[in-house]
Amino acid sequence: MAVTDLLACGRDAAAVWDRAVAGVPPDEHERDCPHCSLAAADARGLDALVHRMADEPLEPPPSVLDRVMVAVRTELRPHDVLTLPSPHGPARLSRAAAAAVLRHTVDAMGGLRARSCRIEQVSDVARDAAGADGADGHAVEVRITVAARFGVDLASVTARVRQMVAAAGEQALGVPVRRVDIDVVDLFEEPA
Repeated sequence: MAVTDLLACGRDAAAVWDRAVAGVPPDEHERDCPHCSLAAADARGLDALVHRMADEPLEPPPSVLDRVMVAVRTELRPHDVLTLPSPHGPARLSRAAAAAVLRHTVDAMGGLRARSCRIEQVSDVARDAAGADGADGHAVEVRITVAARFGVDLASVTARVRQMVAAAGEQALGVPVRRVDIDVVDLFEEPA
């Protein structure tokens, strides 16, 4: 059973409102009761206001269409995907998914924990400026931040990270990794 708001006279306020809005004439109690009369008057006044506002023509600001179109175009841009080579044409992979694979690769190694991973696809202009032959047209550059276990040999472990990330990029993702930058941003100790 639903709990309803009762007027001071004991009548259900929602029922009085509904009857007033529907145009049902008040019964003897509602005519003589100040609480019911006030509730009915409030309901009729609010109903009239709502209908008057609903009948007013709606004029959106001129900038609404422009803002909506910018948002739609932004969503349609492939800014968060990597283009991968495929025998059936280019395939697309979410950067977030690719970064998760590479972070997992680092987390599986002893002595390090991945914090963040950023992957950028090397553009044709950058490859041409560097004198690349275009064979790795879908190559990526990876920037990964890690926390290292206190006492670990950073030179050795970061060299291993570079090898593992490059291998995971080519084997798991199917994209050549041209460069891996590693930032050690924190240290941690294993619990005793």
